[in-house]
Amino acid sequence: MKRASLAGWAATGAAAVVATGLALAAPADGKWIHIRVIDGDDKATSVKVNMPVTALVSMADVIQDEHIKDGHIQIGHEGVDAAKLRDVWQSLRTAQDMEFITVESDDEDVRVAKSGRFMIAKVNGRGHGRNSVDTNGEQVQVRVPLEVVDALLDAPDGQLNIKSALEALASQHSGELVTVTDGSSKVRIWIDDKAETD
Repeated sequence: MKRASLAGWAATGAAAVVATGLALAAPADGKWIHIRVIDGDDKATSVKVNMPVTALVSMADVIQDEHIKDGHIQIGHEGVDAAKLRDVWQSLRTAQDMEFITVESDDEDVRVAKSGRFMIAKVNGRGHGRNSVDTNGEQVQVRVPLEVVDALLDAPDGQLNIKSALEALASQHSGELVTVTDGSSKVRIWIDDKAETD
């Protein structure tokens, strides 16, 4: 076995041990985040991750890095005015349901909208350009509850509050967060009350 491959297996094993320890330490009656990845290439690889959200909240406290500290992530310099950013967000949050951003190109369409209690971003790829009959382009949808954005922006200038956003996600939401389809490859991320899924 090649050294790079051995190192990859070792890193994967270490991550699995940490994740298992966090999962076992977390209460079983909370929300769980699930990730499914199916790589539709010739080797047909799949990945399944089931993680209690409380474990992710704990990890947000534990990670201390140049850009991540105390559950906050640095998004730029302190010149990013948190109060003004929250004001802009509140004007979007209280607006009627509508598309705020639409970008159309030969390769893909991108839309960002508010719908009910969610901000939704969609990317619809065109496999071979605007006039192509190929509908196998990449399709992406991201759904974020409004309360999660509220919590994310509850931070000092130049920061996002990851820990609070995860806590809000656990208390406010069950359902799809991210779906990606690209030909036979798929990614799905969702949250619910079940520790295990099919």
